[in-house]
Parts: sequence; C-alpha cells; structure tokens
Amino acid sequence: MLFAPLGVSTDTRTQPMPAPDYAENDSGLTYGSAAEAASPDQEPDLIAAMATNGRQGYVRKTDLDGANGSAAAAGFRSPEEALAWQAERAAEVARGVADPTIPVYAQDGFTVIGEFLVAGP
Repeated sequence: MLFAPLGVSTDTRTQPMPAPDYAENDSGLTYGSAAEAASPDQEPDLIAAMATNGRQGYVRKTDLDGANGSAAAAGFRSPEEALAWQAERAAEVARGVADPTIPVYAQDGFTVIGEFLVAGP
C-alpha cells in the first residue's frame, strides 16, 4: 500500500487543497505559518519566524523571497542566468560576506523586534 503525505492524495478525482485561511492584522496583512501553504503563492504576507535574539515574530514574505533568491529566480530567463546568480552568491560567501539578515516584526508588520538569519548555501 502507498501512502501520500498528509493533505495530498494520489486519487486524481480529488480537488486541490484549499488555500489556508490566515488571520489578518489591523493593516490587512495576513500572518501565520508558511507550513500551512500548499505552494509559495499561498504563503501569508508575514511568515512566522524566530529572531536570532530568541523572540518569536514574523518576517515579510517579500523580504524573505528577496534574501533567499526566490524573487531573483522569478526573473531568470535561462539556466545560465540562474547559475550566474548562484556563482555570485557563492563568491560573496567566499569573500566572507555574512549571510543576509532580514527584520523580524511584531504581528503588526511594522515594529522590528529582531532579525532573521537567512542561511546561505
């Protein structure tokens, strides 16, 4: 017998997983865990994260996508462009440029409470 991951079915007659119903803050930004998303486009505006100072908060999806290469990848027009981006990032690491950090916010999405280290390759 084969088993599929929780929330995924091998039955082709099933419907896709529904988008998560994230809470919204007073500014209209959604927040919660990215683990609830079936795909990156279903992730909330503010993704739950732990700051390097141990505080729980949220990183902006846009900041995370910029730091981890997801935003850059959307613009690649060829494998060569992707490889060039990877080589540039590896060269930064080799030169001792620290892994990027992005702000960690309170639930309001504006009050900075720490920073999140986006680990390199």
